[in-house]
Amino acid sequence: MLSSMNAMQRGGVYILFGGVVSAVGRALKPGVFVDSVDWNNVDGIVQAMADNEVLTHTSAVLYAFGLMFVLTGLNSIRHFVTDQGLVGDMVRGGTLLGMLSLFVIAVLEGFDHMAVRVLDDGIGGSSSMDIAVSMQSAKLGIVLIALPVLYASIGVAGLGGIRLLPGGLHRMVQSIASLVMLATAVLLLMAGSLDSNDFWNAVQTITAIVLALWIIALSHASHSGKVSASTS
Repeated sequence: MLSSMNAMQRGGVYILFGGVVSAVGRALKPGVFVDSVDWNNVDGIVQAMADNEVLTHTSAVLYAFGLMFVLTGLNSIRHFVTDQGLVGDMVRGGTLLGMLSLFVIAVLEGFDHMAVRVLDDGIGGSSSMDIAVSMQSAKLGIVLIALPVLYASIGVAGLGGIRLLPGGLHRMVQSIASLVMLATAVLLLMAGSLDSNDFWNAVQTITAIVLALWIIALSHASHSGKVSASTS
């Protein structure tokens, strides 16, 4: 079935599948719903991971695996757009930066595996907890930058691709969603300095809903043959 689709359509399938898998992996991650802990409490997160070793490894693999499919989907979309003007630059540049951000976030899941091993194997002796906390703190710091970059790049790609869609509902949804992605990037940068993750989670939830609606609208336009590869 995938072989009969164009690059844009295949990209939508990859992103949809990868998004569901990564969402499941994220939900299963200790410290989120299981033994829920505020993300500022890094010691608590590490302890929750150590108390649920198998779930930590499983969720990390699922999350990274799902992100790889999303990355593949963005790459398909990037190759679909052939426009040689500003539109093409924005779409290809935005998706490329988004791919790099996703790759970094996926690779960081290795920190979860290692943090659990450090604690369970006693690596570092009496300092094993400090080592694990330092690893998770470093991971959190990178994620706090990588996610805003991801949303900003998606927003730029979306704004550039507006002209590749027909007028009406599809173009309106993409316009609104792209602006929401850019706003999310700014809000997440602000939320990173707050003492609680409540605002961060609220922004992430709203953005996820908007992103899901955007993917549905874009998938409909793609399967209806309404997405152009170029403005010319």
